[in-house]
Amino acid sequence: MKLMYPQSFPCLFDGFPTALEIRMGVSGGDIVAGASLGTKFTLTRTPKCGLPQGDYTIGSPLPECRMIYSDTGNDDDFTIKVSFLGYGTFYKLTASDQSLRFQVYKAIAIETAAGEKVFGDTFDCETLIPATQDVEALFSYTAPTFQYIDPVSSGVSSDGSVTVEIGGTTYNLSDGTIIKINSSNGVLTLSYINGNLVFG
Repeated sequence: MKLMYPQSFPCLFDGFPTALEIRMGVSGGDIVAGASLGTKFTLTRTPKCGLPQGDYTIGSPLPECRMIYSDTGNDDDFTIKVSFLGYGTFYKLTASDQSLRFQVYKAIAIETAAGEKVFGDTFDCETLIPATQDVEALFSYTAPTFQYIDPVSSGVSSDGSVTVEIGGTTYNLSDGTIIKINSSNGVLTLSYINGNLVFG
């Protein structure tokens, strides 16, 4: 879930190496012509590595920033390119939230002539920051803290499942369930894993 800067902000990529050495797996030949199991590539940083692709402007979309490595050291001309990306977001899920929530998204992207595949993970938790905190003072701009404009409510059942109502529609999620729904903000992903309800 990416909101406006600085409510969303990039991950810090401290300690990343100047080069990576990777070896292809059994499916290497499916994405890189001529590669096979064990084929080695040495990837070096590209010119765009670690540089935001735009300005960090308060109240504007968060520019993309990745740690990028390719076999040629080039952003556009390469056989294989691997990049690391991520960002964090503070938000309120419902108007009745007592505390702000914090979500972190981290991913690895692999790009070849066959296209780009992104493998990401999302971590979501409550913070101790009061939800009544003045938004303008907290984030230095006046955009709303709410990510979802649809009415949202939730409750946990005795069997451990969670019931979520969004925009008048009720969804029942058992542990381990991931669903996608349409909302006024576009397609949302709801997941209920190990007792944690995550919107993204």
